[in-house]
Amino acid sequence: MKKFMNSNWSMRLLALLCALVLFAYVNSLKTTHNASILTNSSSKTTLTSNRKVTISAPLELNVNSTKYFVTGYPENIKVTIEGPSALVTTTANTQNFKVYANLSKLAVGRHSVKVEVDGLNKELSYGLSQKYIHVNIQPRRTATYKVSADFNKANVADGYEVGSARLGTSSVKVTGAVSEVSKVAKVVAVVNTNKNLEKSVNQQAIIEALDANGQNLNVVLTPSTTSVYIPITQATTTKDVPIDLKASGKTAADTSYSFSSDTKSVTVTGTKAALAKLKSLPVNVDVTNVDSTTTKTVDVSTSDEDGISSVSPTSVKVKITVKND
Repeated sequence: MKKFMNSNWSMRLLALLCALVLFAYVNSLKTTHNASILTNSSSKTTLTSNRKVTISAPLELNVNSTKYFVTGYPENIKVTIEGPSALVTTTANTQNFKVYANLSKLAVGRHSVKVEVDGLNKELSYGLSQKYIHVNIQPRRTATYKVSADFNKANVADGYEVGSARLGTSSVKVTGAVSEVSKVAKVVAVVNTNKNLEKSVNQQAIIEALDANGQNLNVVLTPSTTSVYIPITQATTTKDVPIDLKASGKTAADTSYSFSSDTKSVTVTGTKAALAKLKSLPVNVDVTNVDSTTTKTVDVSTSDEDGISSVSPTSVKVKITVKND
């Protein structure tokens, strides 16, 4: 063994073994270091990953709204925000920022105004679908107008007619630019109806302000809707029919009655179908306690006749002639 340890070959072999052990150790350290770098890099990428979303945000105007009325601007502006994923998600959910245009220092007239954003986190970047808006600033005016029902009367079925419409509100306040409010020719509650209407209409209707050409005006209406009831009934007409005088009440035994009147016919109002069936109008003459020839005024009634709404005259003088058998 001593000879082996003192030989050149033994020393060379020992040196080779030491070199191999040292190489293996250094290589393992390098692998561990690289794995650590990869792990940290992946973690860092996860923490700093970005996200981009587009939000439709309401556009606010900084303006004296009691003095001025503004038209021409969009109600919403699309905002594209980008940044750390968690922050973008929170912002998209809460929308805790505002998109606005400052009109406070502008005079009456047309203007191009820059759109601005306030309240976004500094770590977020953003872009706007519209960087400028075009507005028309005019003096504000409010006026009160009566409302009428507007519907297509041609939709009413043949043989039917339209009564007076009843609305939930009789008037509305119209607010807008002086130039627009001055154009208001009428304010209507628009009622949509089907064809061949035979039943009354009862619905909620949108109120519109129209100019002389029937075009909608850019104004604010308060209220903007109302209930509308439109009665649809069978159409009525008139017809002259003879009266048919008949005895009624308690009659005396062995007594007969005859009747005569200067009024031979009456004018009856009712539906076409009812009048077509009506040949004469029965008029009851009460002869209770009548034992001699007399003249009395008798009421003319249509209550027993279906489809008949009125009669003229409503009473007639009748001569009652009594005959004892």
